[in-house]
Amino acid sequence: MKNIGTSVMLVAAVFLAVVIVILPHNPTIPDNNTQNPIQPPLNPEISQNNIMNMDNTNSAFLKVNAYSSTILHSPPTGNGFEGTPNIEKIISLFNSYVENQFKDSLIPGAAVVVVYKDQIVYLKTLGVKKVGESDPINLETIFQIGSCSKAFTATGIASLVDEGLMTGNDTAKQYFPDDNEFMLQDPVATQEANMIDLLSHRSGMHDKAGNEHVLDFKYDFGETLYRMRYIASESEFRTRYAYNNIMFSLAGQSSAIAASTTWPQLIKEKIYQPLNMDSSEVTYQEFVDNPNHSGTHVIYNGVAYYVDPLNLDAMGPAGSLSCSVDDMGNWLQFQLNNGFFNGQQVVSSQSLAETHTPQILVESNPTMEIWYALGWTVVYTQGRTFIAHAGSTRLSSAYTLLLPSEELGVVVMANEATVGQDFCVDIASELISIFSQNQGGSPSSTPEEMGGTPIETLPIISSATDPLPYAIDNYVGTYYSDYYGNIRVEKFNDTCLNLYPGNNVDPSPLNHESGNTFKDVYYGTSVVFSNFDAGIPQEVYTERWDVNGGNGTFNRV
Repeated sequence: MKNIGTSVMLVAAVFLAVVIVILPHNPTIPDNNTQNPIQPPLNPEISQNNIMNMDNTNSAFLKVNAYSSTILHSPPTGNGFEGTPNIEKIISLFNSYVENQFKDSLIPGAAVVVVYKDQIVYLKTLGVKKVGESDPINLETIFQIGSCSKAFTATGIASLVDEGLMTGNDTAKQYFPDDNEFMLQDPVATQEANMIDLLSHRSGMHDKAGNEHVLDFKYDFGETLYRMRYIASESEFRTRYAYNNIMFSLAGQSSAIAASTTWPQLIKEKIYQPLNMDSSEVTYQEFVDNPNHSGTHVIYNGVAYYVDPLNLDAMGPAGSLSCSVDDMGNWLQFQLNNGFFNGQQVVSSQSLAETHTPQILVESNPTMEIWYALGWTVVYTQGRTFIAHAGSTRLSSAYTLLLPSEELGVVVMANEATVGQDFCVDIASELISIFSQNQGGSPSSTPEEMGGTPIETLPIISSATDPLPYAIDNYVGTYYSDYYGNIRVEKFNDTCLNLYPGNNVDPSPLNHESGNTFKDVYYGTSVVFSNFDAGIPQEVYTERWDVNGGNGTFNRV
């Protein structure tokens, strides 16, 4: 009974830790973590052409679970939690759990790899690359891994530290000295924020600030970084953890300048090539051009829909990588073997250990502490140290979990995100549960909800019963915010509008609700026009972008 109780606590701790490492801002979950009864889409750019015919979906799912490949290697033996674990039995129990969970998940495709004592002891591919098709996931199929990319960025910088090209104390201003490129409202953070600050999310910037610039406004990194000057800090510099992809990406782009190369090339030269990660890619275009890439999906009302993948290159160091399960096995071996791989010390053990070293406290209670290191979360609980990170692109999921004391690691990837993130965390945590019990345990409890459920693309039909106070043409125009830039509002019909944020060529439909209030069809949020002059609104408030420290108010240009 002692083992079972310990394993439950360990699994609970791992589940709690994953909450802090999700990549994108999810507009469906407000600050109090209570969800609206109607959930907007994770990707607002879902078009009718991107959603497969519902008549074909159920038959497609009959094929999804028909494809499964398992590779088991002869496992090593060694001392475990309390005695020597029977790793063959553990892997057998784990495999049964993986297959059962996937069968019930409706996820089109997934992959799992486990490393134990410097050997890949388990490789599993499940399902298909794209719902409705029969091409199965294989060992070289690449998945978008979202924020699991962060550990690669930190490791790339560690390699430059070994070469004397960088230090953790290098400031962002050393690499972006021009105020027209980089400046924050906090002058101390502007001048003193260094690589450790940026990689550990302690810059003082708002949690997830800048995500909307990339995901909704489609700005590049330079444009997004420039606009960070228009938002006040959330906290005093170096005093509080707040997850920020743009500040993290600033560290990655700084490393490229230090190495006189591009960030994608840096990752390839310093990590992919020495680790023989031959299938993996760095950029969005490389991902979609690779014929062996997995599709990206959402599940709604028990049905999976294919959706075009998101382009995250503008915050690439924080989330743009795509990797195969075979390659991720090499990554796990490298991480668990202190930077040593295939007879080569790729990164010094000292520099790699720095990436695992806690820098800022995230959360603590009497039984657990959660810290953020450099691209990793570190969890201390029950006398054990876990190193982990989750990744989500809103349309795909990944989770990496290391237990260095036992030389045990696992990566789980899925080509869906509404339930995929829970699936990945659950699978990884169950491995720890089985391992710690040294026997099969009951399924782990469900992790905290981390993703909203998408709605179908809706036709633009006004639901309002009262007429518009002014002609629809009066609302048309361009509106501006220093922080967000322009939004363009165009007429769709006599009661409905289309809103185009920034460089995004795909509109967000707005249905008239009442008075001067419209409803964003995709997000279920309000868009309110006000400050009328001769019947022409001079201001518009967008609830959707009144988040993460940003002000959702735009003024007519």
